[in-house]
Amino acid sequence: MHNGMLNRRNPELHEEPQIQTAMAVGDLYTVRRMLELGYSPTVRDTNGWTLLHFSAAKGKERCVRIFLEHGADPTVKDFIGGFTALHYAAMHGRARIARLMLESDFRGDIMDAKSYDGWTPLHVAAHYGRDSFVRLLLEFGAAVDPLSEKGTTPLQLAIIRERSSCVRILLDCGANIDIQNGFLLRYAVSKGNHPYCRMFLQRGADTNLGRLEDGQTPLHLSALRDDVLCAQMLYAYGADANTRNYEGQTPAAVSVSMSRHSRPCLDFLQDVTRHPRSLQDVCRIKIRQCIGLQRLRLLEELPIAKVMKDYLKHKF
Repeated sequence: MHNGMLNRRNPELHEEPQIQTAMAVGDLYTVRRMLELGYSPTVRDTNGWTLLHFSAAKGKERCVRIFLEHGADPTVKDFIGGFTALHYAAMHGRARIARLMLESDFRGDIMDAKSYDGWTPLHVAAHYGRDSFVRLLLEFGAAVDPLSEKGTTPLQLAIIRERSSCVRILLDCGANIDIQNGFLLRYAVSKGNHPYCRMFLQRGADTNLGRLEDGQTPLHLSALRDDVLCAQMLYAYGADANTRNYEGQTPAAVSVSMSRHSRPCLDFLQDVTRHPRSLQDVCRIKIRQCIGLQRLRLLEELPIAKVMKDYLKHKF
């Protein structure tokens, strides 16, 4: 009779709804019993979901543990977007469940697994602003700058979605602030997001990287927006007021092309174009460049006077 039961098993007809119902209500006895009777945790539904996908998305930690003990495969991807159970755990911020999977023998296969669009679990966690999940993945050694099929990194998604905590975590863990030829700083400038601009500049973002399609630098974009505060920040951190876009225009020329009438941003750009930087500014910019992008955050550890540290940090 027992063998006959196993031979007649059809998850799509009877057992799949039964075990999913048991899982949903936390009936661990029924879940265990069905697995012991031969139900496979690797069976997939019409969307390609296994029980591990389902339990990870629903936050059923103890069920995840049981399925892993009975041979569930965390590397399986669904048919919808090519997502693993870890992707769904990231989407819903199930850090404890993720730890169970990451502590398994499958860690190397799932940590940076890509969906059909090239999204890793870190992309998903950054997109949804799951701070603790981002920390967990990086703690286990996930790649900090994986590229999606469209060339997008988790840091870019966190910026676009304004997930400030995730942005800071990723930058603290070495994410490339100048990815895609300075996209992050230009994006912050184009949105008029001064806190992000200041954060990126303090962390050493290159102020002179232009867009590949038109050569517009962040200073050109601040001129287009007539954003004098942003222009002043950029210039203080090393932006070159004489850099030209592909049409041969300086930031001041861009500002003039919009309107020749006197206004704060145009006046500022014309003034700094006519006058050289002070020796103090030149030295600060050069020292910060020599320290290097990845080591700027360690300025506080340098064995130098506080006044020098403040000087290098643009603190006045």
